[in-house]
Amino acid sequence: MAFASEDNVYHSSNAVYRAPSNHQEADQEALLGKLLDYPAPGLQRPEDRFNGAYIIFFCLGIGGLLPWNFFVTAKEYWAYKLRNCSSPASGEDPEDMDILNYFESYLAVASTVPSLLFLVANFLLVNRVQVHVRVLASLSVSLAIFVVMIVLVKVDTSSWTRGFFSLTIACMAIISSSSTIFNSSVYGLTGSFPMRNAQALISGTT
Repeated sequence: MAFASEDNVYHSSNAVYRAPSNHQEADQEALLGKLLDYPAPGLQRPEDRFNGAYIIFFCLGIGGLLPWNFFVTAKEYWAYKLRNCSSPASGEDPEDMDILNYFESYLAVASTVPSLLFLVANFLLVNRVQVHVRVLASLSVSLAIFVVMIVLVKVDTSSWTRGFFSLTIACMAIISSSSTIFNSSVYGLTGSFPMRNAQALISGTT
């Protein structure tokens, strides 16, 4: 019968415990290396010099809600673009007035429904598409939609108000979907970083 050495045995007020041996620590590091598919670098985490990672995640949080804020806060712009400017003396079409009065409601529906659908889609694609592909693709789609909306600023839409409304709702649905993919991907990415970076991301979204 073999007896363990008393060198690594410690006594407390109500228990006796043994510190892990070097052999046990080596086994744990080997197991960690297998789980991570690369050798364990140790317990030291990289230093965030000049708070660079914190600032980046804060900016990513700001960018997550920026498209929605652009659409919601431009009330005067939508009121101008959705009114019939071609014949102001003849009055306004009741259907156009309905579009103008309930535009924010249409915008909310066009934002919420695609967000829910693409949130589920992102959950299904999380192990099939790499996170940097999802982030870059969503940013590219958002940029393309903003280019379209900027071009429409200089276009006279008074003769096709309903068409402009439909195009705007479609753009809102697309940009809301891409924002959902972007936000959920970035939130998942913060799990590989210290908790303070997740706090920076949340602070940016608020």
